[in-house]
Amino acid sequence: MAGRFLPQRDLNVFERVNKELIGDLRLGKDGIINQQVVLYKVSAHDTMTNLYGEATGGKKWKDGVKFACLVDAADFDWNTDEFSADEQQNADFHILRQTLIDLSLVPEVGDVIEWNWAYFEISSINENQLVGGLQDNNWTVSCGTFRVRFSNLNIERIRSI
Repeated sequence: MAGRFLPQRDLNVFERVNKELIGDLRLGKDGIINQQVVLYKVSAHDTMTNLYGEATGGKKWKDGVKFACLVDAADFDWNTDEFSADEQQNADFHILRQTLIDLSLVPEVGDVIEWNWAYFEISSINENQLVGGLQDNNWTVSCGTFRVRFSNLNIERIRSI
């Protein structure tokens, strides 16, 4: 819904420019930026839990969903201990809200995003980029993540749109 000083026509232009920059994989259109990720959601139905609600035997995942978004990755941080060197990295994934609505997808804390041959677990979610300051114009969903080892996951397949 547009406000008095932000007509719907301007919001339509804003959306069209964003989709041209980022891309829209549903329509088979790569964007100028062209950063693609795969989101894996935890399958709560298939994951066995113990008395305390903790996953036993590893989490089970639904098929991955591929889409385009903006990625803001920090530099690698190396931690060396008596076992080996360990790569650590944080990244923020900024997803157009309309993309999530079109895919019927809701990212949640604990879900995993695959990007740049690495896996990132979502630790925080922000939805506070309001266009024109209006709540109805909440434009992006930003996921704060940290890198996790592939050996800790049980992920096999992706589903392309």
